[in-house]
Amino acid sequence: MRRRALLAAALLPLPVLAQPRPVSFQVGFPPGGNIDFVARLLARELAPILGQPVVVENRTGASGNLATQALVRMPADGHAIGFAAIHLATNPALLPLGYDPARDIEMLTQIGHVPVFGLASARSGITDIAGLVAAARARGGEMTFASGGVATSSHLAAELFARRAGFRFTHVPYRGGGPSMQALLAGEVDASFTVAEASIPGNVAEGRIRGLAVMQAARVPAAPGVPAIHEAGYGEEVFISSWHGIMLRAGTPASIRNRLFEAVTAAMRMPSLMDGLARAGIEPRLSPSPAAFAEFVAVETERWTRVIREAGITAG
Repeated sequence: MRRRALLAAALLPLPVLAQPRPVSFQVGFPPGGNIDFVARLLARELAPILGQPVVVENRTGASGNLATQALVRMPADGHAIGFAAIHLATNPALLPLGYDPARDIEMLTQIGHVPVFGLASARSGITDIAGLVAAARARGGEMTFASGGVATSSHLAAELFARRAGFRFTHVPYRGGGPSMQALLAGEVDASFTVAEASIPGNVAEGRIRGLAVMQAARVPAAPGVPAIHEAGYGEEVFISSWHGIMLRAGTPASIRNRLFEAVTAAMRMPSLMDGLARAGIEPRLSPSPAAFAEFVAVETERWTRVIREAGITAG
């Protein structure tokens, strides 16, 4: 702890926020999940840099939207930050937000890139992505895909890939990524597109599930035996990842926003945080500037709005 505080002090010699009251970290998902894990890792590293406590507040519901609503009701003084994830790009096409994204929130930085794996049940007989496509086409929509819920990364990845590869499927939503993975392991469903988690490499290596592809241009170090979807001849049109980032209440003074950007950048350099992310299968990824992250979120919002509308997905 002392070494971490000394390094933080060297990186940021001046206080980040003028008033030493706690910083509230608004997280829209429950304790124990991947997003909560990342938020708590970051909060732990930010506290000595900011010189004040960083308290994670889980406000669950409406696909993360309740936490964003809480953020926009708070003062724009840097003492409240929000956890940004792919739900920011999907919720506008699914829910009445209760706020205006362009007016009420501003992006600070991306902090993580989360690969998505195409997986099949060991009982399915499918061993590669070509076999998945062939089997799904032959079964005419009867192949089952598990997801962590309607309009989650896993659901949207399946919709996107199926539309580009020319097949239909039966969507089986579960209440979270954990239950959907258990269903895949038990052979209750045929396949799933699942965000990276620590258990995937071991389950693939031991044959409990089949790793068909990681949905990006390159393989990931944690699971080098799983091909990249690019190797099967698919391009950027089917690439998908989840992502994590930080957002602020719009109107936060530029001086505070810039200091918070520096603080998050410093925290992300800490070996303990980088190691924790790696164990969860998350690749650290910082935006070069708040403007760059805002542009990234805008592109993601346009992409997933199109997919949601094409597929006729509704929150209900």
